[in-house]
Amino acid sequence: MHIRELEVKELHTVAEWLFKVNEQDHHYVAWMASEQNEIFEQIWTLTQFKEPLAYVAWEGEKIIGFLGILPFFEQKLCRLLGPFATKDQEDVIERLWDKASLTAQLHFDIVKVACFAANQALVSFTERHQFQMYNVERTLAVHKFSYEASETKNTSIVGLNQEDYEALDAIHPSAAYYTTREMVHLSRDEGNYLWGYQQNGELIGYIYFETIIAGHEGEICFVNVAADHRSSGVGSELIHHALQYAFFALKLDVVTLSVRTENQQAEALYKQFGFKEVHTIYAYQKEMKPEPPLSTTIH
Repeated sequence: MHIRELEVKELHTVAEWLFKVNEQDHHYVAWMASEQNEIFEQIWTLTQFKEPLAYVAWEGEKIIGFLGILPFFEQKLCRLLGPFATKDQEDVIERLWDKASLTAQLHFDIVKVACFAANQALVSFTERHQFQMYNVERTLAVHKFSYEASETKNTSIVGLNQEDYEALDAIHPSAAYYTTREMVHLSRDEGNYLWGYQQNGELIGYIYFETIIAGHEGEICFVNVAADHRSSGVGSELIHHALQYAFFALKLDVVTLSVRTENQQAEALYKQFGFKEVHTIYAYQKEMKPEPPLSTTIH
């Protein structure tokens, strides 16, 4: 086995391998793109930095492992795409981490990774390296055949854009995995939508929706309502709007969303729309403390 940095000429081969591996629950890692062409773009981006951000484990011409670092330099944090290993898992994972952790140590204060409980190799990795579990989220799904459409059209819901940035930023959680700026930027992509609920000209809630697989699957990424307007039905109206658009305009079959396990009130609301639990994602993080300098004192 040898481990080397990901090279541009290997992108198609590695993207195909990652697509097949990440579809399996016992290898699944969150934050990896879901489509093969999107994975290609995601890992291509990692090759465009000066810093080494992706490593591949090879056995001859065969890929047996991968670890990528998704960087957020301004926030001094990164998300791990992996480590994946299809053979000699502990050894391959440790050797990949030996390489990648040098970059993490130099550039980031926090390293995050998330997976299913079925990914025992990755869970064991987090335990060996003292990662702390910081979040548990359930993924819920509703299918078109089980959704009951609302009869009324809500004229308070409108499309949002860059001009609404400040009002959006006041509602959007600062700890969310997309910043307000990133969300607004991504909403311009085909198949993505950002809708707001306005009352007397004021934005009091929003929902951000992404198409995951055209003609099949979408995801409600965020739905948030201003603090003084919660429990007033605004969130429900926004969810109805997104689901109706997804099922009847985009012709999708299924829509998913994630909810923290402790947020039982939100989960109960989603289940009223027909959402059912699909799986649970466990998220871990590690503070990267600088290595102490070697002592040169002679006793």
